[in-house]
Amino acid sequence: MNDQKEKAYQAKATFFDAQVQAEWAAKAYGAGEMEKLERIFEITGPLAGLRLLEPGCGTGRLTEVLAQRVGPLGRVVAMDISPQMVAAAHRRLDGCDNVELYQGSIEALADRLGTFDHVICHQVFPHFADHKAAFGMLARMLEPGGLLVISHFISIAEINDVHRNAGTAVAADLMPPAETMRRWCAEHRLCIDTWQDDDDGYLLCAKPNG
Repeated sequence: MNDQKEKAYQAKATFFDAQVQAEWAAKAYGAGEMEKLERIFEITGPLAGLRLLEPGCGTGRLTEVLAQRVGPLGRVVAMDISPQMVAAAHRRLDGCDNVELYQGSIEALADRLGTFDHVICHQVFPHFADHKAAFGMLARMLEPGGLLVISHFISIAEINDVHRNAGTAVAADLMPPAETMRRWCAEHRLCIDTWQDDDDGYLLCAKPNG
């Protein structure tokens, strides 16, 4: 990873360190949020026994849900660039023996992590330093028959407005347009299974061809 990307991640890590107690980061999922997450689980089907990758896990809110769903025979590998977020995730997930937590970027960690049944990028994709490179990396980490899931609780337009208006290290962290995501899927031989961008949020699920 080059110096420019590393500096960008350092600035973002500092930003998210300061957000660790924010309501959006620390509170348990509400009923409406769980309903939106169920859209993902309806597509993935049962997760028991599977190996999942969760980049950008924050304080571990989704990690906890995934750990419950994969059960004792499954594994959730999660990471975040923010040391404070990872520390909070460790506290939340204390006693979860089926979770591995790392502090760092996907670029720095990918080579040591192997492959996964599903990759679930929830509320994180805009924050990757290089969207195209990260997409390719995550696509290559998928097992045949797996799913790459990119999801948000809000639409692309809302995501981009929130980040632009933040005026901070995340101000330029925008979701790529639909045509770009479609092109990247085609380049990496991923077939789009689900595409939604509406009042219920953003959800892209794609799986390897063949």
